[in-house]
Amino acid sequence: MDFSNIIGNSNIKKKLNKAIENNNLSNTLLFSGPSGVGKYQFAKILAYYLMYPSKTKDEIKLKNNNHPDLHIYTPCGKTSMHLIASIRDLISEVHISPFEAKAKVFIIKDANRMHSISFNALLKTLEEPTFDSYIILITENVDEILPTIISRCFKMNFSALTNDEISSFIQRTYQKDEKDATAIAKISLGSITTAIELCEDSLYLKKREFLFDILLKKNIYSYFDLSKKLDELEEMFSIDKISDDLEIIKIKKEINLLLNKIIYFFRDLYILKENIDKKNLFFFDKIDQLEKLKFYNLPSIEKIDLLLEKVKLAISRNIKLKVAL
Repeated sequence: MDFSNIIGNSNIKKKLNKAIENNNLSNTLLFSGPSGVGKYQFAKILAYYLMYPSKTKDEIKLKNNNHPDLHIYTPCGKTSMHLIASIRDLISEVHISPFEAKAKVFIIKDANRMHSISFNALLKTLEEPTFDSYIILITENVDEILPTIISRCFKMNFSALTNDEISSFIQRTYQKDEKDATAIAKISLGSITTAIELCEDSLYLKKREFLFDILLKKNIYSYFDLSKKLDELEEMFSIDKISDDLEIIKIKKEINLLLNKIIYFFRDLYILKENIDKKNLFFFDKIDQLEKLKFYNLPSIEKIDLLLEKVKLAISRNIKLKVAL
């Protein structure tokens, strides 16, 4: 397990390697940044370095997440929140000595998805750090974490990957030609996770195409037509047919990623309207249709972003996509 095997964020690799070499790594770390850029992979590899500094132990237990000294916490349930009981479990485990490794590592995915009581309990734990326990918080929304918790963390801000980094990865891993790999990289918006899903999920491009048609109001002449289209879009995710909590969380993230494309639709229109370099277009393959819309009065990007945040909040509360939109 090595940082060099992760795509992108070379500055993070340098900082972590230097901190490990100098043995001055904080006991609490905060990994923040966009979805799908490798935050969790970095956390897992860092955990290995902390647990086995000499790197002489077998990696299988760590890779399979069944090592007694590696604890990973994920939001669960329909509300996609961390259970209060899980955080209490973390707090009690932190002060127990490691069973096999040199240190214990606790990784909290989507750390912003905690109830206030959990945040406050975690804060008290961070105020009393132990030398052989490390806590790694992972989040896309750092603003939703208590400032008092953030102030006690060694912060690592991850960046979106470049199109070239993603394109090269796709060509190596999926044997795509340069043209297809470049197209997928642009659609991925800096997320290696999205790029992988694009390569492996045959429905992803169909969802993107479907959303674009809705935004164009293609074959939509009434509210009934729009409602029917939204039903079809929702059916593609099949969230009502899934009972597994982790799978539901994954699908909600996919919906959020798709909703982000609405912002890029309007951003593309502004790019064309202001005659900015067309190489930055997200819907670069739809330029002819977009050109016809650029002269309309467009809502501000800030307004669209605000509305979409409300839609995402509604979806997180289990409101149907059609109703939320």
